[in-house]
Amino acid sequence: MMYASVEEFILRVGEIDALALTDRERLGEVNAEVLTLALEDSSSQIDGYLAGRYRLPLNEKPRNLARLCCDLTRYRLASLSDVTIHEEIIARYKLSIRELEQIAEGKISLGLSENQPNNPEDKVSGVQFFNGNNRIFSRDNP
Repeated sequence: MMYASVEEFILRVGEIDALALTDRERLGEVNAEVLTLALEDSSSQIDGYLAGRYRLPLNEKPRNLARLCCDLTRYRLASLSDVTIHEEIIARYKLSIRELEQIAEGKISLGLSENQPNNPEDKVSGVQFFNGNNRIFSRDNP
C-alpha cells in the first residue's frame, strides 16, 4: 500500500519543491514516475516498521502515515537530486523515523478501527506437539 499519493506529496511539500526534487530532465514539470517510485520506497520502509505490530496491508490509511511517507520521500528525493538537504528536511526525516520506531514499539497508536494489532498467537499456525523428554515409543515400549 502506498501511504501518500503524488497529489498529497505536492500539497504537503509544494509544487516548486516537488518540481525541484523530481524534474531530472529539466522539463519544467513534476515527474510523477520518479515521485511515485520514491513514495513506494518510503511506504515500503514504513511497512518494515509496522509489520511486527499490524497486519499488512492495512485496511485503512492513517493520516499520520501519509505525513511520514511524504517526509521520508522528501529526504529520499533530496539525497538523489541537486536540492540541498537543509535542516528542516533532516529534522523531519529524523522525527519521522523516531515516530515509526514508537509506533513499532506500541508507544504511539495508529488509531485503526478494524485492523487490530497482531497477537503473538496469530503467528502460530497449524498444530504443535510437545512431549518434553517423555518418550512414547522405545525399544521396551512399542
